[in-house]
Amino acid sequence: MKLPWNKKYLIIAFHIVVTVVMIYALKYGVDFLAYVLKNLNLIIDNVQNAIGWFLSTIIVVVIAFVFAYLLDPVVDFFQVKYEAFYEKYLKEKINNIKNNRKHKNKKQKKDSKEEKGRLEGTLLTYLTVILVVVILSTILVNSISKSGAGNFIDNITDSVKSSIYGFQQDLTRFYNKLDGELISSETFEKYVSPHLNKLAKSFTSFVYDIGNNTISIITAVGNGIVNVLISIVICFYFLKDKKVIKTKLENIGVTFLPKKFYNGLKDGLGDIHAVFSGYIRGMLLDASIMAILISVVLSAIGLKFAVIIGIIAAFSNVIPYFGALVGFLLAISVALISGEPMQALYASIGMLILQQVDTIFIQPKVVGESVELSPVVVIIALSIAGNLFGLWGMVFAIPVFATIKLFASRIYERKRRKKQLID
Repeated sequence: MKLPWNKKYLIIAFHIVVTVVMIYALKYGVDFLAYVLKNLNLIIDNVQNAIGWFLSTIIVVVIAFVFAYLLDPVVDFFQVKYEAFYEKYLKEKINNIKNNRKHKNKKQKKDSKEEKGRLEGTLLTYLTVILVVVILSTILVNSISKSGAGNFIDNITDSVKSSIYGFQQDLTRFYNKLDGELISSETFEKYVSPHLNKLAKSFTSFVYDIGNNTISIITAVGNGIVNVLISIVICFYFLKDKKVIKTKLENIGVTFLPKKFYNGLKDGLGDIHAVFSGYIRGMLLDASIMAILISVVLSAIGLKFAVIIGIIAAFSNVIPYFGALVGFLLAISVALISGEPMQALYASIGMLILQQVDTIFIQPKVVGESVELSPVVVIIALSIAGNLFGLWGMVFAIPVFATIKLFASRIYERKRRKKQLID
């Protein structure tokens, strides 16, 4: 049976339904917005907790990726060397041993050779890192033992003890003066003694908090060591299977992303990799050179803990201008505590000269070619990033600004060429 539909009334009914739906949607939207504004602090806390939980869950993967990113050039170097050695010395011997085995196709042989070369390069990289850590540990132990760490610590301990003893003597004289000369014993017990008791309780609570914080720090350090060990294992597989992981990621990008977006993303990541890899590896090379120079100069002066100061100052220089201040203060402090004011003068002069050498010659050659930022831009970048993001902002300020500069230059060149073609 055909119903007598009226087109005019159907349109009116449709508009009514749409209006009612929009009214309810607006009502629930306003209610949701009010709820969000009312519970904004709770929502922010929950989001922060969720992000913290997620980061704590994948932190070992993040650390492993950072290690793999830094060690990848070393693995590539050892892989090339091993493959050359394999072609020259080992290939014929191994082929003679495998003559009685079944033949495999050429592609399988090539893939097997590449995988083996990558595995050998990864193993050689890990052995090299272990050897470097052992050598540095030996140098540090010898430096500490030769510098008379026990006497140095005894000097600091004696200074602290003498300061505490002098404070106790001054406090005793102050009590006697209060009790005997300025005020009566009753007044002292009534007004002064309660405040002293509160001060003693506050000090006890402070010591107790230090104990709890120490336990928390030890626990956090233990968890950090476990995470680093797990990350080292994951990093090994990242380095060994680099080609497989890269191919799978490229296949996923080609499959799920639009072609134009994928090509732009690939080019952008390539630019970021070029800037960051050049900067980070350049800074590590600069830090290694400065660690050797600072250690040699401070050892020639006869300063205690010269190697330790050199390593700390050089790798603090990853943050521009910060490492120079750290090394300067450490060298002067150690010299003054050791009772050698002339060593402090020589150390300060040596650190200033080395910093100028680093700024004028080493950094522009090792780091500046990959970054290409003027000193004014570097200072502005450090100031902005330090105010916004603190210490980590200063660490990554220069490569981030260099990447922004690279992107801006690419956009400018594209627009300029397009306008030239139109004109």
